[in-house]
Amino acid sequence: MVVQSAKTGLVDVTLQARVKANVLPPRLLNVPGGLYPMMSSAWEVDEYRIMAGWPVPVPDGDIRAEVLVSGDGTVLGNRDAPTSLTTNAAVRWCADTNYYDQTALQWTPIQGQSSPWQTNPDNEPTLYTDYEYRINDERFIDMTVLNFDSDTAGYMTCNLDLVMGGTSGYTVIMVLSPNSLYGNDPNTIENGLWGPDTLDGAYAYFTVKVQAIFMTTDKMRSQKGVPIGDALSSTAPTYVALVVDRPQTVLYAGPGPSKILSKSLVAGPTPEPLGTHFWLGNTPNPEAGTMDMALLDLGIYPNTLKRSAVMAEFSLLSQVYGGDG
Repeated sequence: MVVQSAKTGLVDVTLQARVKANVLPPRLLNVPGGLYPMMSSAWEVDEYRIMAGWPVPVPDGDIRAEVLVSGDGTVLGNRDAPTSLTTNAAVRWCADTNYYDQTALQWTPIQGQSSPWQTNPDNEPTLYTDYEYRINDERFIDMTVLNFDSDTAGYMTCNLDLVMGGTSGYTVIMVLSPNSLYGNDPNTIENGLWGPDTLDGAYAYFTVKVQAIFMTTDKMRSQKGVPIGDALSSTAPTYVALVVDRPQTVLYAGPGPSKILSKSLVAGPTPEPLGTHFWLGNTPNPEAGTMDMALLDLGIYPNTLKRSAVMAEFSLLSQVYGGDG
Protein backbone atom coordinates (compact mmCIF):
# COMPACT_ATOMS: atom_id res chain seq x y z
CA MET A 1 0.00 0.00 0.00
CA VAL A 2 1.33 3.44 -0.91
CA VAL A 3 0.73 6.45 1.32
CA GLN A 4 0.31 9.69 -0.65
CA SER A 5 0.50 13.04 1.12
CA ALA A 6 -2.11 15.60 0.01
CA LYS A 7 -2.81 19.20 0.97
CA THR A 8 -6.31 20.63 0.68
CA GLY A 9 -7.08 24.14 -0.32
CA LEU A 10 -9.18 26.70 1.49
CA VAL A 11 -12.59 25.45 2.64
CA ASP A 12 -15.54 27.71 3.45
CA VAL A 13 -17.74 26.58 6.37
CA THR A 14 -21.16 28.17 6.89
CA LEU A 15 -22.77 27.99 10.39
CA GLN A 16 -26.41 28.78 10.91
CA ALA A 17 -28.29 29.17 14.22
CA ARG A 18 -32.01 29.25 14.66
CA VAL A 19 -33.55 30.86 17.77
CA LYS A 20 -37.17 30.43 18.82
CA ALA A 21 -38.52 33.09 21.14
CA ASN A 22 -40.78 32.00 24.01
CA VAL A 23 -42.63 34.01 26.63
CA LEU A 24 -42.23 32.87 30.25
CA PRO A 25 -45.54 32.35 32.01
CA PRO A 26 -46.12 35.07 34.61
CA ARG A 27 -46.05 32.55 37.46
CA LEU A 28 -42.42 31.67 36.64
CA LEU A 29 -41.08 35.20 36.33
CA ASN A 30 -40.63 35.63 40.08
CA VAL A 31 -39.95 32.19 41.51
CA PRO A 32 -39.71 32.23 45.33
CA GLY A 33 -36.45 31.21 46.91
CA GLY A 34 -35.68 27.61 47.81
CA LEU A 35 -34.75 24.33 46.18
CA TYR A 36 -37.09 22.77 43.65
CA PRO A 37 -36.62 19.12 42.62
CA MET A 38 -36.62 18.40 38.92
CA MET A 39 -37.52 14.77 39.56
CA SER A 40 -38.73 12.92 42.65
CA SER A 41 -39.70 9.40 43.61
CA ALA A 42 -41.13 7.61 46.64
CA TRP A 43 -40.03 4.31 48.19
CA GLU A 44 -41.55 2.05 50.81
CA VAL A 45 -39.32 2.22 53.89
CA ASP A 46 -40.19 -1.37 54.74
CA GLU A 47 -38.51 -2.48 51.52
CA TYR A 48 -35.73 0.05 50.93
CA ARG A 49 -33.38 2.42 52.67
CA ILE A 50 -31.88 5.53 51.09
CA MET A 51 -28.08 5.54 50.93
CA ALA A 52 -26.20 8.38 49.24
CA GLY A 53 -29.44 9.43 47.63
CA TRP A 54 -30.28 6.02 46.15
CA PRO A 55 -32.66 3.26 47.33
CA VAL A 56 -30.91 0.11 48.51
CA PRO A 57 -32.29 -3.15 49.95
CA VAL A 58 -32.78 -3.24 53.72
CA PRO A 59 -29.46 -4.48 55.15
CA ASP A 60 -29.16 -7.25 57.74
CA GLY A 61 -29.25 -5.96 61.30
CA ASP A 62 -31.01 -2.77 60.23
CA ILE A 63 -32.36 -0.46 62.95
CA ARG A 64 -35.29 1.74 62.03
CA ALA A 65 -36.35 4.72 64.15
CA GLU A 66 -39.30 6.98 63.46
CA VAL A 67 -38.78 10.50 64.75
CA LEU A 68 -40.00 13.97 64.03
CA VAL A 69 -37.43 16.74 64.14
CA SER A 70 -38.61 20.32 64.05
CA GLY A 71 -36.75 23.56 63.67
CA ASP A 72 -36.54 24.01 67.44
CA GLY A 73 -35.19 20.50 68.01
CA THR A 74 -38.41 18.85 69.21
CA VAL A 75 -38.52 15.11 68.57
CA LEU A 76 -41.48 12.79 68.44
CA GLY A 77 -41.35 10.24 71.25
CA ASN A 78 -41.37 6.55 70.29
CA ARG A 79 -42.05 4.86 73.65
CA ASP A 80 -43.98 1.73 74.49
CA ALA A 81 -47.72 2.10 75.03
CA PRO A 82 -48.85 2.58 78.66
CA THR A 83 -50.87 -0.64 78.42
CA SER A 84 -47.65 -2.62 77.80
CA LEU A 85 -46.25 -1.58 81.20
CA THR A 86 -46.62 -3.61 84.39
CA THR A 87 -46.11 -1.88 87.74
CA ASN A 88 -46.14 -3.30 91.27
CA ALA A 89 -49.63 -1.98 92.00
CA ALA A 90 -52.12 -4.51 93.37
CA VAL A 91 -54.73 -2.91 91.09
CA ARG A 92 -54.02 -0.48 88.28
CA TRP A 93 -56.23 1.42 85.88
CA CYS A 94 -54.94 2.88 82.61
CA ALA A 95 -56.76 5.41 80.43
CA ASP A 96 -57.48 3.31 77.36
CA THR A 97 -60.43 2.64 75.05
CA ASN A 98 -60.32 -1.07 75.89
CA TYR A 99 -60.74 -0.47 79.62
CA TYR A 100 -63.16 2.47 79.80
CA ASP A 101 -66.67 1.52 78.73
CA GLN A 102 -68.26 4.77 77.56
CA THR A 103 -71.71 3.14 77.45
CA ALA A 104 -71.75 1.42 80.83
CA LEU A 105 -69.55 4.24 82.24
CA GLN A 106 -67.22 1.78 83.95
CA TRP A 107 -63.42 1.83 84.16
CA THR A 108 -62.01 -1.68 84.63
CA PRO A 109 -58.46 -2.42 85.85
CA ILE A 110 -55.64 -3.47 83.55
CA GLN A 111 -53.83 -5.11 86.51
CA GLY A 112 -55.35 -7.06 89.39
CA GLN A 113 -58.94 -7.82 90.32
CA SER A 114 -61.29 -5.18 91.65
CA SER A 115 -64.69 -3.64 91.25
CA PRO A 116 -64.59 -1.09 88.41
CA TRP A 117 -64.71 2.65 88.88
CA GLN A 118 -68.24 3.77 88.02
CA THR A 119 -70.03 6.99 87.27
CA ASN A 120 -73.34 8.24 85.83
CA PRO A 121 -74.34 10.41 82.86
CA ASP A 122 -74.50 13.52 85.04
CA ASN A 123 -70.95 13.11 86.36
CA GLU A 124 -69.08 11.20 83.69
CA PRO A 125 -65.48 12.09 82.78
CA THR A 126 -64.58 12.02 79.08
CA LEU A 127 -62.06 9.75 77.38
CA TYR A 128 -59.72 11.48 74.91
CA THR A 129 -57.33 9.60 72.63
CA ASP A 130 -55.43 12.53 71.10
CA TYR A 131 -53.94 14.20 74.16
CA GLU A 132 -50.58 15.89 73.52
CA TYR A 133 -47.84 17.29 75.72
CA ARG A 134 -44.16 18.09 75.58
CA ILE A 135 -41.37 17.32 78.06
CA ASN A 136 -38.10 19.10 77.30
CA ASP A 137 -37.45 18.33 73.61
CA GLU A 138 -39.72 15.27 73.44
CA ARG A 139 -43.24 15.55 72.10
CA PHE A 140 -45.93 13.03 73.10
CA ILE A 141 -48.93 12.70 70.78
CA ASP A 142 -52.04 10.53 70.66
CA MET A 143 -51.92 9.84 74.40
CA THR A 144 -55.15 8.73 76.06
CA VAL A 145 -56.53 10.49 79.15
CA LEU A 146 -59.68 10.38 81.22
CA ASN A 147 -60.65 14.04 81.51
CA PHE A 148 -62.40 15.30 84.66
CA ASP A 149 -63.91 18.78 84.60
CA SER A 150 -65.25 20.84 87.48
CA ASP A 151 -67.78 22.57 85.19
CA THR A 152 -69.51 19.24 84.56
CA ALA A 153 -68.81 17.85 88.06
CA GLY A 154 -67.07 14.76 86.72
CA TYR A 155 -66.02 12.10 89.22
CA MET A 156 -66.14 8.31 89.78
CA THR A 157 -66.76 5.91 92.67
CA CYS A 158 -65.32 2.51 93.59
CA ASN A 159 -65.63 -0.12 96.32
CA LEU A 160 -62.14 -1.39 97.13
CA ASP A 161 -63.13 -3.81 99.91
CA LEU A 162 -61.73 -6.75 97.92
CA VAL A 163 -58.37 -5.03 97.57
CA MET A 164 -57.81 -3.53 101.01
CA GLY A 165 -60.80 -4.13 103.26
CA GLY A 166 -60.14 -3.15 106.87
CA THR A 167 -56.95 -1.31 105.98
CA SER A 168 -55.06 0.97 108.33
CA GLY A 169 -52.99 2.41 105.49
CA TYR A 170 -52.60 2.34 101.71
CA THR A 171 -50.88 4.10 98.79
CA VAL A 172 -52.35 5.75 95.72
CA ILE A 173 -50.14 6.66 92.75
CA MET A 174 -51.49 8.77 89.90
CA VAL A 175 -50.11 10.15 86.66
CA LEU A 176 -52.13 13.24 85.85
CA SER A 177 -52.19 16.81 84.67
CA PRO A 178 -54.15 19.01 87.12
CA ASN A 179 -55.75 20.75 84.17
CA SER A 180 -58.98 19.89 82.39
CA LEU A 181 -58.88 19.90 78.60
CA TYR A 182 -61.62 22.53 78.84
CA GLY A 183 -59.61 24.71 81.24
CA ASN A 184 -59.97 25.11 84.98
CA ASP A 185 -62.92 26.95 86.47
CA PRO A 186 -61.46 30.03 88.23
CA ASN A 187 -64.51 30.17 90.51
CA THR A 188 -63.68 26.76 92.00
CA ILE A 189 -61.08 27.60 94.61
CA GLU A 190 -60.73 24.04 95.94
CA ASN A 191 -60.93 20.83 93.89
CA GLY A 192 -61.53 17.37 95.32
CA LEU A 193 -58.85 14.92 94.18
CA TRP A 194 -59.35 11.77 96.27
CA GLY A 195 -61.46 10.87 99.25
CA PRO A 196 -63.99 8.58 100.95
CA ASP A 197 -67.64 8.59 99.97
CA THR A 198 -68.65 9.62 103.49
CA LEU A 199 -67.25 11.51 106.47
CA ASP A 200 -68.43 8.83 108.90
CA GLY A 201 -65.70 7.00 110.80
CA ALA A 202 -61.99 7.36 110.07
CA TYR A 203 -61.00 9.00 106.78
CA ALA A 204 -58.48 11.09 104.89
CA TYR A 205 -59.30 13.16 101.83
CA PHE A 206 -57.18 15.27 99.49
CA THR A 207 -57.94 18.47 97.63
CA VAL A 208 -56.06 20.90 95.38
CA LYS A 209 -56.07 24.61 96.19
CA VAL A 210 -53.64 27.55 96.14
CA GLN A 211 -51.34 25.52 93.86
CA ALA A 212 -50.79 22.64 96.29
CA ILE A 213 -52.28 19.33 97.46
CA PHE A 214 -53.96 19.56 100.87
CA MET A 215 -54.98 16.79 103.28
CA THR A 216 -57.87 16.68 105.77
CA THR A 217 -58.55 13.79 108.18
CA ASP A 218 -61.14 13.03 110.82
CA LYS A 219 -58.55 14.14 113.41
CA MET A 220 -56.79 17.04 111.65
CA ARG A 221 -58.03 20.09 109.81
CA SER A 222 -56.82 20.90 106.29
CA GLN A 223 -53.01 20.96 105.95
CA LYS A 224 -50.91 22.09 103.01
CA GLY A 225 -48.88 19.32 101.41
CA VAL A 226 -46.69 19.35 98.28
CA PRO A 227 -46.86 22.26 95.81
CA ILE A 228 -47.90 21.59 92.19
CA GLY A 229 -47.88 25.16 90.86
CA ASP A 230 -45.66 24.38 87.87
CA ALA A 231 -48.00 21.56 86.81
CA LEU A 232 -50.95 23.96 86.68
CA SER A 233 -49.29 25.84 83.82
CA SER A 234 -48.48 22.73 81.75
CA THR A 235 -50.24 19.85 80.02
CA ALA A 236 -47.35 17.49 80.84
CA PRO A 237 -48.17 14.89 83.50
CA THR A 238 -47.32 15.12 87.18
CA TYR A 239 -46.53 12.04 89.28
CA VAL A 240 -48.51 12.04 92.53
CA ALA A 241 -48.35 9.58 95.43
CA LEU A 242 -50.59 9.62 98.50
CA VAL A 243 -49.15 7.35 101.20
CA VAL A 244 -52.07 7.34 103.65
CA ASP A 245 -51.07 6.21 107.12
CA ARG A 246 -51.36 7.09 110.82
CA PRO A 247 -49.92 8.97 112.60
CA GLN A 248 -48.10 10.39 109.52
CA THR A 249 -49.19 10.59 105.89
CA VAL A 250 -46.64 11.41 103.19
CA LEU A 251 -47.42 13.18 99.91
CA TYR A 252 -45.18 13.12 96.82
CA ALA A 253 -45.51 15.12 93.59
CA GLY A 254 -43.31 16.19 90.70
CA PRO A 255 -42.73 16.06 86.93
CA GLY A 256 -40.43 13.02 87.06
CA PRO A 257 -38.52 10.66 89.35
CA SER A 258 -35.53 12.99 89.63
CA LYS A 259 -37.66 16.04 90.51
CA ILE A 260 -40.06 14.82 93.17
CA LEU A 261 -41.00 16.88 96.23
CA SER A 262 -42.43 15.25 99.34
CA LYS A 263 -44.01 16.35 102.60
CA SER A 264 -45.05 14.49 105.72
CA LEU A 265 -48.29 15.58 107.39
CA VAL A 266 -49.75 14.73 110.79
CA ALA A 267 -52.78 12.50 110.22
CA GLY A 268 -53.76 11.88 113.84
CA PRO A 269 -53.62 8.87 116.14
CA THR A 270 -54.24 5.38 114.82
CA PRO A 271 -58.01 4.95 114.59
CA GLU A 272 -60.31 2.13 113.61
CA PRO A 273 -59.74 0.84 110.06
CA LEU A 274 -60.08 3.38 107.27
CA GLY A 275 -63.04 3.23 104.92
CA THR A 276 -62.43 1.69 101.49
CA HIS A 277 -65.27 3.18 99.44
CA PHE A 278 -63.67 6.00 97.46
CA TRP A 279 -64.39 8.93 95.21
CA LEU A 280 -61.95 9.78 92.41
CA GLY A 281 -62.06 13.45 91.46
CA ASN A 282 -64.28 14.41 94.38
CA THR A 283 -64.53 14.50 98.18
CA PRO A 284 -67.47 14.67 100.59
CA ASN A 285 -66.40 18.19 101.56
CA PRO A 286 -69.41 20.30 100.46
CA GLU A 287 -67.22 23.39 100.11
CA ALA A 288 -64.94 21.81 97.49
CA GLY A 289 -65.79 21.33 93.83
CA THR A 290 -64.83 18.38 91.68
CA MET A 291 -61.36 18.01 90.20
CA ASP A 292 -60.03 19.48 86.98
CA MET A 293 -57.55 16.93 85.62
CA ALA A 294 -56.46 14.79 82.70
CA LEU A 295 -55.77 11.39 84.30
CA LEU A 296 -53.50 8.90 82.54
CA ASP A 297 -52.77 6.23 85.17
CA LEU A 298 -53.98 5.17 88.62
CA GLY A 299 -52.48 2.48 90.88
CA ILE A 300 -53.65 1.22 94.29
CA TYR A 301 -51.29 -0.45 96.79
CA PRO A 302 -52.91 -1.98 99.92
CA ASN A 303 -49.84 -1.08 101.99
CA THR A 304 -47.85 2.07 102.73
CA LEU A 305 -44.87 2.35 100.38
CA LYS A 306 -41.50 3.63 101.53
CA ARG A 307 -39.87 6.47 99.62
CA SER A 308 -37.61 4.11 97.66
CA ALA A 309 -40.61 2.06 96.52
CA VAL A 310 -42.51 5.19 95.48
CA MET A 311 -39.52 6.38 93.45
CA ALA A 312 -39.23 2.95 91.83
CA GLU A 313 -42.88 3.11 90.73
CA PHE A 314 -42.42 6.64 89.38
CA SER A 315 -39.40 5.42 87.39
CA LEU A 316 -41.42 2.59 85.89
CA LEU A 317 -44.25 4.89 84.88
CA SER A 318 -41.89 7.49 83.43
CA GLN A 319 -40.73 4.92 80.88
CA VAL A 320 -44.00 5.42 79.00
CA TYR A 321 -45.16 8.87 80.16
CA GLY A 322 -41.79 10.67 80.14
CA GLY A 323 -40.26 12.98 82.72
CA ASP A 324 -37.27 10.70 83.31
CA GLY A 325 -34.75 12.95 81.58
